[in-house]
Amino acid sequence: MNCQAINNLAVTDENKLKIVEAGALPLYVKLLSPEYDEDIQEEAIHGLRILASNCRDSIIHEPGCLDGCYLLLLFFMRMRIGEL
Repeated sequence: MNCQAINNLAVTDENKLKIVEAGALPLYVKLLSPEYDEDIQEEAIHGLRILASNCRDSIIHEPGCLDGCYLLLLFFMRMRIGEL
């Protein structure tokens, strides 16, 4: 599973709204989970960042989204400082 194609479509504000309205946020949340490799997780974070410029409230209210981003950020920070 990969969200890079969706991220590429999110270049316009109109597409960002359509992507969120089509129900893509649960996919992004799923791709944040540890069952996916780091490249896919990074693509998910990148996509959420792109979508946030127009759909911030939807992202904030998507179940598991902020928690997933937070946990992934902690994981990457710990890896960077060598704790894992």
